[in-house]
Amino acid sequence: MSPDAPVVLLEGVRARDHAGEAGRPRGSLFGAAAALGPGVHAILGAPEDGTLAIAELLAGRAPPLAGRVLVGGRDPFRSAATRARIGVLSAAPELPDAASVASSMAMALRVRDEPAARAAALLEPLGVAPLLARRRASLSFAEARAVELALALGLPAPLLICLVEPFAEVAVPSPEPVRERLRALAADGACVVLITSSTVDARALADHIHVLDHGVIARTEPGHGDRLAGPPRPGAAMPEAELFVLVHERAPDAPGARALTAALAASPAVRAGAWERGPADVSSTVRVRTADREAAALAILDAAAREDVAIVAISSLAPSMRDVRAATALHLAAARPRRPFGAPSSAGVAPLPVAAPLPAAPLPAAPPVGPVAVAAFGAPVSPGPPLLPATPSDPSAPPVPSTPPGLPGPTPPLQAPAGAQTAAPGAVSADGQAEVPPSLANGAPRAAETGRHDGG
Repeated sequence: MSPDAPVVLLEGVRARDHAGEAGRPRGSLFGAAAALGPGVHAILGAPEDGTLAIAELLAGRAPPLAGRVLVGGRDPFRSAATRARIGVLSAAPELPDAASVASSMAMALRVRDEPAARAAALLEPLGVAPLLARRRASLSFAEARAVELALALGLPAPLLICLVEPFAEVAVPSPEPVRERLRALAADGACVVLITSSTVDARALADHIHVLDHGVIARTEPGHGDRLAGPPRPGAAMPEAELFVLVHERAPDAPGARALTAALAASPAVRAGAWERGPADVSSTVRVRTADREAAALAILDAAAREDVAIVAISSLAPSMRDVRAATALHLAAARPRRPFGAPSSAGVAPLPVAAPLPAAPLPAAPPVGPVAVAAFGAPVSPGPPLLPATPSDPSAPPVPSTPPGLPGPTPPLQAPAGAQTAAPGAVSADGQAEVPPSLANGAPRAAETGRHDGG
């Protein structure tokens, strides 16, 4: 294998897993293609998308129905030498059948030509060494997966480490030793594949995030994951991120979230901001939209120091799988060319470009919940599209749709919460209600969004 060759190669793979009842499949692959080199890769999706099918293929436990799977240049299903260099954590425990954990690990190590005495050295870094003295039948589901994870991470000179949900239902006291070991293996040239449905785990560790959607690897994004739920619009320099600031409301007359939001209006690092009261009015949450997460965090700290605002925490929530699926649908719509009417459909599934132009229209925001105050900072004003008349001139004629069939209708303008009073940008009322400038009442694209945010 040449140094530039990918460690894992999938070419037009069709397969199905055997994870359902009575061996029936839960998910399938339809022409999946990928080339994974050394580093940490996250395959993000659900079992119904085919994540478990990919896990079985990479572990060499099943052949593809069509296409080709190579690990280190060889088919892992046909090459025992290749399977010996693949560390695997399956969705369900598969420890060798033995009376004790020590005997079970000794059998696994013997297959790898390693001494049985090494079992304790594998469990110790993860903090699960006491499991070695247990009976195998006494292990819980999570404890058995912890032992298998230790065996996978301790594989000498691995080509591939394939882990299914390594941070869920695994009885490891802390995930940090696992992350450190995976980073070390990737730095030594191994290909680490995390198969997960958690956007938090994917963002925290992966160098590349591959979104698996209905059996096809639809998109690949950088590991920081900022584009998972919002692909950048054409011409945008950087994707927007959102920060959540928890503010302690010390007293009714003390500076709090309202003062912090108003102070951030002058910061060039902040594009938009909003705040809402917490329970019992003892805390509030400030939401900040920004293109530079670090610069915005520093601006928040500076503004809090100037206004004497007590900040409890600053966090950035990962997008949920619902957000990822919505953004992936936009990606697919832009990447796949439209087929002319009457033209025959192409055979198979064509590979999608990694970076394709995406539509500029964002998804509509969820309706606001609870008392919310909004302050838009320097949002440009763009008039919405003209609306067609709702009814024709002839009353007896049938209604005329405002939009041709099959096309989405115009996005309704954003509305301020009931009872809100409009004011200049950055101004906030004394009772903490919304204050939106009249020029932004038409739903400018960079006005603050006040809907719920589902974290990963």
